[in-house]
Amino acid sequence: MQALALFFSTWFSRFRAFAMLAGAWGFLFSVNSLIGFQAAFEYDDGIVYSTPAFQAAEKDMAEPGGPDYWNSVNRSYAYERLKPVPWAAAWALRVLGVRIAFVLDRGPEGADSLEASWRRLADSFYFTRSEDEKYKLLEKRRFVLYATPSDSGIIQARKAGVTPLRIKKSPGSVNPLESNPGKFGERSLPLSGF
Repeated sequence: MQALALFFSTWFSRFRAFAMLAGAWGFLFSVNSLIGFQAAFEYDDGIVYSTPAFQAAEKDMAEPGGPDYWNSVNRSYAYERLKPVPWAAAWALRVLGVRIAFVLDRGPEGADSLEASWRRLADSFYFTRSEDEKYKLLEKRRFVLYATPSDSGIIQARKAGVTPLRIKKSPGSVNPLESNPGKFGERSLPLSGF
């Protein structure tokens, strides 16, 4: 009889813990969804290691910065490598009801298939060609968090009143934006350089 009582007691405790966790998640999800919190992640060297896509565009002999170049880069997303820690952080926020946006320092030409491949995680995509555009976007959309590998992204987030989070740049990246983690006293996402 004691074994049966112990069995039910153990499973009741587990069920109660699960119910409390589910209730806490439901509360956080509801509050975040109703308030409409948004977080932005920089795509290139943030969510993915995108150097292979840029190298593929260079092999296509496209003029850098032109529409054909951006079309080639955006259509070469299959060559990009997912960065697990930033991806998991974005999903954790999404599960808690925070809307996720991707900010891309590139042109929008040919990005329809790239956007379609990320629709489960990202609610919106913003293509910024200058730091001024990025600042205006961050200020207008009122993100609660901006995760970026670049120094300029940290600066724009601070100017716009958005909490910056440093994603470490991949060691082999060809991204020309300067990246010095900790330079501005910002928090860094651990193990995000891989």
